[in-house]
Amino acid sequence: MFRLLSDLEVSLNELLVACRESVDHFRDGTQIVASERIAQELTHIGDARETFIPALEQRIRELGDLPTMPDPDKEDSEMLLHRIGAAVTDNYTYAVLQQRMDAEKNILALIAKARTHDENNTSEELLNNLHAHAGNTIEKLSAFAELSPL
Repeated sequence: MFRLLSDLEVSLNELLVACRESVDHFRDGTQIVASERIAQELTHIGDARETFIPALEQRIRELGDLPTMPDPDKEDSEMLLHRIGAAVTDNYTYAVLQQRMDAEKNILALIAKARTHDENNTSEELLNNLHAHAGNTIEKLSAFAELSPL
């Protein structure tokens, strides 16, 4: 039987995929950055982000859909490009930080999109908490980027 997904289901699944990808990329970034302090912060951010995944999955299931997984080929390709960039650049840390900030901005946009489809505000607390985490993450990454040479 075929069932059309609601706009909220689609939005939350897109957000879930972006969050899963961000966890993977934060963890991968720890092996590329030059600073141990930044690597530790990336690990901390990835671990904190991972705590949102079960809540997003549960909310999607409550709406009647199954959680979506990221495309592993796409992720592997992106990480390979990051590693190549790191291999040919003296300090790839700034680029990693910029990529992660861009991904966080995308997560903020996906949160805004999900909010527009959450007519009964049933996902409001989850979205607010994730929004706060993404905003704090951008601030932390931005501070590190200001200290990192280009």
